[in-house]
Amino acid sequence: MTTDAVSPLMRTIADEHIRPRFRALTDSQINTKEGPSDLVTIADVEAERAITPLLQEIEDIPVVGEEATADNPALPDILADADAAWTVDPVDGTWNFAHGREDYAVMVAHVLNGNPHAGWILHPETGDMIDGVIGGGAQVTNLQGLSRPLHASKGPVRPLNALRGMVVTRFTPDGLREQVEAMLPNLGGATEPRMCAGWDYWDLLNGDVDFLLYSRAKPWDHAPGAAICIAAGFEARYIDDGAPYRPGVPGRPFLVTRPGEFEVLVEGLAAGS
Repeated sequence: MTTDAVSPLMRTIADEHIRPRFRALTDSQINTKEGPSDLVTIADVEAERAITPLLQEIEDIPVVGEEATADNPALPDILADADAAWTVDPVDGTWNFAHGREDYAVMVAHVLNGNPHAGWILHPETGDMIDGVIGGGAQVTNLQGLSRPLHASKGPVRPLNALRGMVVTRFTPDGLREQVEAMLPNLGGATEPRMCAGWDYWDLLNGDVDFLLYSRAKPWDHAPGAAICIAAGFEARYIDDGAPYRPGVPGRPFLVTRPGEFEVLVEGLAAGS
């Protein structure tokens, strides 16, 4: 499987199926799924239908797409056992997209034996492509084809009060939510989620935040960013036992941090018990 073919494919899909709909959607082209803020648009559906067979031309393995899962909720179960699979989020941050905000993304991941292997995040309105392969590094490439490597910042492990993170509490289990809320005043700062994981992960990779804390881990939202961050030298680990994040195990709260700072944050959470 060559990873080089994925980025241009994603740019083509965005240009043909997504960007023409940006700030041009009619009311009939926007629908809801699980709630009033959980939107799906014609761009989501058309983009996923277009990219799915093209990814299988690159490697003929199962594709776990967000919109396909809406029709077949058991589809993500294959991620735990398949030798390899793709995940697709055709428009991550659909609420942002539908409301004319530029912070939406197109995301693809390659999963090997249930583990994140490679990820791609395209920001269609800026043209930036963020990608990484675990063991092969991570980079961001602009529309002009200029790339720069992405690395977790080096330096000593920082204390809790020096860490600024993006924290999602909306879907956090009750006991952990209480711990998170108790820890927040002891942090260096906390930001709200962008309603687009493809931009949350970019904020971490770009050094705008120091960690990410998630609870509801749908694979198409997190396999791409986790793969890129791990490739860049970050860790993605479950809060309860420190095990590495796996796309085939949804719904377990996890952190993405620099090495060593996972323990700092877990200790900070435990102090709020």
